[in-house]
Amino acid sequence: MPQVSVKTVFRDVRFKCQRCGTCCHHKRPSQFDSLVPMDRLREFWEKSNLIYQTNEDIENIRRSTGRQIVDFVDTLFEYDGKCVHVDDGNERIILDFPVMKSKEDTTCVFYECGCRIYADRPRACRLFPFRVEEEETPQGDIILNIGYNPTCPGIGKGKKVNKKALEKLVVEQFMDRSRTVATEIAQLARDGKIGKGAKVFRTMPGKRE
Repeated sequence: MPQVSVKTVFRDVRFKCQRCGTCCHHKRPSQFDSLVPMDRLREFWEKSNLIYQTNEDIENIRRSTGRQIVDFVDTLFEYDGKCVHVDDGNERIILDFPVMKSKEDTTCVFYECGCRIYADRPRACRLFPFRVEEEETPQGDIILNIGYNPTCPGIGKGKKVNKKALEKLVVEQFMDRSRTVATEIAQLARDGKIGKGAKVFRTMPGKRE
């Protein structure tokens, strides 16, 4: 098993959300198809801005709003609580992580002159304007580098960011997703549904720009 460490790549910074909606516009870059190969994942991360949701996020929003899951969750496959699928004769492993659905103007479906689910917003929203880049060492270990978007109007305002709390949130999110993916892939392998040499892809569900 690879070792996972986390590192904030900035000094002390102040942040207070201005509720301006800048981060509530989702970017789906047109140069990518619905399936993103892993060798283009870094480029995809740099050009996109999607709000990924955990199953816990989805349940919290469903319960607090009374909305149907299909109203606010985008996935390439029909959402069934699982994120790993196989396709093309079991030769493609597709990681279909649920993202927040967008309106025609690319804003979040819950944005209307401000966030309408602020108290129950997904973990990814709570992280913004901080972003995580995964770095793999020559030994195969993983470093989670936490940076931030300097254009966010909330940077420089409010209290100093608690780096330890931020790192804890990032590690929890990464480990939760990693365990889920590992468990689902292991089950598919036991069922003989993953072909030898199968390639891994990520999805870009929903409408593109």
